[in-house]
Amino acid sequence: MPRAGITAYDLLISCPGDVEKYIEVVKECLEGFNTVIGRINNAEIVGRHWSTDSYAQSGDKPQELLNQQFVRDCDAAVAIFWTRFGTPTDKYGSGTEEEIEEMLSANKQVFMYFVDEPIPMSGVDLEQYKKVQGFREKYKDKGIYFVVKDVEELRKLFTNHLSLHFLPIIVGEKTMNIKETKSPLLSIHGINHIADNKADIFCTSYTDSKFIKTLEEKILTKIEREKGNKLEKRKADEIKPKQEVAETHDENFIRLQEAFKNVDFLKELTTNAYIPEEWKQVIIAFCNRFDVIIEEDFWNVGNLKISQSLVNPMLGGGSSLSGEDDEKIHYKEIRDIYWKIKELNEYRQYLGDLDSYKMVEFIVSNDGTTYDEDIDIKLIVPKGKIVNKKKLPIPGINIIDTLLEMQFMKSAFLIKATDEIDSYCGYSAMPTRFEYTFTNPLNPPSAREEYESSKTKYMDEINQLFCYELFEKEDCDVLTFHLNYLKHNTRMAFPSVLIFYDVPESIDYEMTSKHSPDVIKGKIEIA
Repeated sequence: MPRAGITAYDLLISCPGDVEKYIEVVKECLEGFNTVIGRINNAEIVGRHWSTDSYAQSGDKPQELLNQQFVRDCDAAVAIFWTRFGTPTDKYGSGTEEEIEEMLSANKQVFMYFVDEPIPMSGVDLEQYKKVQGFREKYKDKGIYFVVKDVEELRKLFTNHLSLHFLPIIVGEKTMNIKETKSPLLSIHGINHIADNKADIFCTSYTDSKFIKTLEEKILTKIEREKGNKLEKRKADEIKPKQEVAETHDENFIRLQEAFKNVDFLKELTTNAYIPEEWKQVIIAFCNRFDVIIEEDFWNVGNLKISQSLVNPMLGGGSSLSGEDDEKIHYKEIRDIYWKIKELNEYRQYLGDLDSYKMVEFIVSNDGTTYDEDIDIKLIVPKGKIVNKKKLPIPGINIIDTLLEMQFMKSAFLIKATDEIDSYCGYSAMPTRFEYTFTNPLNPPSAREEYESSKTKYMDEINQLFCYELFEKEDCDVLTFHLNYLKHNTRMAFPSVLIFYDVPESIDYEMTSKHSPDVIKGKIEIA
């Protein structure tokens, strides 16, 4: 016979995949409750689970679709954890965690249990187990979970908890405790000013860093060592050619090679070796900074000769030194000193440019009791103060690959996450650039072409970190970016530091979002 006026309450069953036998106990408890209590009160508790209550749908992230289909409509939830935490979503560490947070943020009842049954360690994913323990630690002082040793203990506890919560509601002694919908509470602060509307300026000091000083000390040590390596002057009957031929391929040599490319009998050109004038000038300029005196005999390389092959280096050609071992060593050491100084000078130039800027670290806060999403943030900055990412310095040819390899851009520009501040999570994927890797071994790219490729990589990383849009207006500059999601009682860093030529006294901001009814406006004072 049909039962008229039945009241149904939906209970979300939210559990990772390693607690199937405990889920069966939950279903048995619901059936027992409905038989003993629900039937005589014309009420029923209906278990809802993604495996039976969801359907194929597109248009959003998988977990968000589940939330829309049935999670948010549930009146209460039961969550059980043992060794697995679950698959991460775009917002939380797992779908179960997101469902729990959805229910708690709506002030709905969550029955949460952690299983303390012995674990077969051979089949345990330790990373998953650590996440379970971390989640348990998060709620240890909130009194909302119980620990069970086996299925029978869960059966007893859960049956009792169902009755304690739902029976008073069914008989009318209390109403469902559903929180009135509240708006999130969004604001922007300096990273060290969570309680007020201020922000601090800071400047880097890379050129005074230990890294730079260590490079300088290594070069000075090599110079002092080579100053003690005295060689004889070239014999008087040797005549210095008008054009010094360095070991590397200069334009004159390339023209010679082109002129003689069809001459089979001419295999190489040999000339006396001299330290190129450019090497001398670079090394002397470095030594002058440290009051180091270089005597003229420092440049002597004895009777060393350089042979330049006309054969393509890819086919075994190139240059070679001929002479005594001490002559070769001295020449190579001076060459190495030159290149290390060139590298140092590029570091000093690039890092010095960064040191000249002023930087500020901002965070977005949600101090409300519910999450927010689709947050658009706009900063209104006085004209000409902020540095456009396109104007940031680019490392020189000798250091750019090293900086890319050590991921310097992230360490220099990212805002570090802390136990109170989340890192920004909205970066787009890096573009795929096939030209980075595909080269013709018979026609390798020139140093300049390789540098252009490295600059493209560098700018890709800059564009990813500084994922802002900058609009230059007549009276101000407007910086915008998007934040997909921000949990309640959470603070998230901006995508990167903001870089200024000259920091303004204040910056105005505006925010709009999916769950905030009005445009949020504010002002940040910068000290």
